[in-house]
Parts: sequence; C-alpha cells; structure tokens
Amino acid sequence: MQAADLLQSIHTSIAEARLRCTPPVYSGHCAAARRVQASIHRATRSNLPVLLVGAKGTGKETVARILHHFSGGETPTMEILDARQHGSPTLRLGPFTYLTRLEDLALHEQARLPSLAGVGRLVISTELQPESPAGMQRLHPQIVRWASAIRIDMPTLAERVEDLELLAMDLVTRLPTRRPVGGISDDALDCLRSYPWPGNLDELEDVVRQALSDGRSEQIELCDLPARIRMRDTHLSRIDSPERQLSLEEVEKQAIRRALHYARGNKRKAARVLKIGKTTLYRKLEQYGLA
Repeated sequence: MQAADLLQSIHTSIAEARLRCTPPVYSGHCAAARRVQASIHRATRSNLPVLLVGAKGTGKETVARILHHFSGGETPTMEILDARQHGSPTLRLGPFTYLTRLEDLALHEQARLPSLAGVGRLVISTELQPESPAGMQRLHPQIVRWASAIRIDMPTLAERVEDLELLAMDLVTRLPTRRPVGGISDDALDCLRSYPWPGNLDELEDVVRQALSDGRSEQIELCDLPARIRMRDTHLSRIDSPERQLSLEEVEKQAIRRALHYARGNKRKAARVLKIGKTTLYRKLEQYGLA
C-alpha cells in the first residue's frame, strides 16, 4: 500500500471510529429546539465557521460536540479554547477548535482568527448578542460577519419550557443515583415549569442531581426539589387575590377547552400543550366540571 493510501485509510478509520460512538444530542421538540436542530443539520454538511450565540448553560458546547462528531473528519478530538485563558501570542487553533467566550478575546486577536483557522473547522461561541451595545463594543464586526456564515442562536431554557419534562427525564436516566428512579411527579414538574431558570440547562442539571440525592421514593417529588424553587412556587400561588383567582380560573377553563379541542380530546397531548402534568389536567377537568 502506498503512503498516500495508507494515510487515507488511517483518516477514514479515525472518522469511522468516532461515528461508531454514541453521538451527543441536542434534545427537544419545541419550535425553538427544532430551529437549532435544523441549523445543526445544515452545519454538519459544511466546513464553514459556526457562530453560537446564547447565554451560559444553553448547550453551546453540546452543539459544538455534535458538529465535531458528525463533521470532524479525521480529527479524533475537539480542541476547546476559552478566550479568557488564551491570547496573543499563545492562541493556536487546531484542525477542529471550539473557541468559547469570543467577547473576552481582544479585538485585534479576533481579527486574526480567519488566518489562524486555516483549513481547519472553527466553532465560536459568545454570550453576547452581536447586535446589542455590549456586543458591538466587544465583538469585532468583521469576525461576526465571517463567523455568521452559519449562526445558531441558542434559546434559553425558559423559552423551551415545553421541553422541560423531556430534558429533566434525560438527566434522570443519565445522572448517578443510589435508588431506581422512574419519573418525576406532576406537582414537581409543574413547579419546575413555573421557575424562570436563569442558569438554563446547567441549573436544571444541578437541580435534578440534588433531587436524586435528597429523594427517597421511586420518582422525584415536589419535596425533593431545592427550597429556592419550592418557595418561589408557593410565593407565586399566595400573591393572587380572590378576585384575581376568579379571573384566572375563567381564563384557565377557556385554555383547557381550547387545548382539548386542538388535541382532539387527547388529554396527554392537551397537557403537553398546556405545559402541565397529565394528573394536574385531570384534577382541573374534575374541578371545573369539564371531565
């Protein structure tokens, strides 16, 4: 076998070995998640730079790992560089590099990125919206245009509340626990759905991890959730006046009717549309005489 053929065989083996491994996944079925998934699919068919824009904990590194898994070619590993820790003259880009926190790289160093990338694949992330005042000040416009050949805007967890049960259950199956846990109670899910999730997916993982550690039953219960989340849920339920409760009840009844009509009577689907647990929906159907 000639040297060129041997080298090609090695490169092919590396790519095939990576593809045989379980790939990372960006899960979700809400509209915001599907937009990200469509952009990922498009990005895997290209070698153009990718710009990931989103707050901390929204899954930017997961997207970068998906891109490496499916389009990393002969590169066995993805190199991760944090711009807070690398700069001139130490910044070096590998054949597949994920550069985080672009906003912390000096503007003149940002301008060098196209020449440093060479023929390698570069995925860049930033927590700043390029169009914001801070983004226009700390992100080089030339690099934003260059990297935005494929731009993926990452939604917050609050914008993906429809996916919360799916994401939480995925964590339940992946995180270590000392007891078998098969699900999350409806009360716990309703509490999780009402929380704003400033820490996004990272915070959700911390919450599920703590609930698995503190709980004792076969599912995660409301009492297993951290106090800060349970107390906020209790506070929200207390601030409604009787007049407001009456108004909310009427709005809730109408929402349930519309959801059932949309779901053609499928209560499980209606509960998903309403972003409540199915047990909660059954209770409200009985409460409002809609059963």
